[in-house]
Amino acid sequence: MKKVSDAEEIIMSVIWSNEEPMALDEIRTKANAAYEKDWKPQTVSTFLTRLCKKGFASSAKKGRYHFYTPLISRQEYVKASYNLLISRFYHGDEDEMISEIKEANKNN
Repeated sequence: MKKVSDAEEIIMSVIWSNEEPMALDEIRTKANAAYEKDWKPQTVSTFLTRLCKKGFASSAKKGRYHFYTPLISRQEYVKASYNLLISRFYHGDEDEMISEIKEANKNN
């Protein structure tokens, strides 16, 4: 799976939160409100273009507007991220990761 930036991940979170395809302005408005951003339309358009090129979202033109839908589910993305984290930092040892998380939570 290709990597996405933190900003692209925010955009995907907004798209995943909606069951219907979303237009750029709706995505921008929701992202700005939920994540305390002040992104302009061109900024969000750039993120959406990158996400489409990476295969995370698709765009369909209806009238004057493009509507975006996810090509990968939130669950698939989380699973891939989880597996990458385990392999990269814990040499594939899921139990070691869980143990470390439990220890960290005890200390909080």
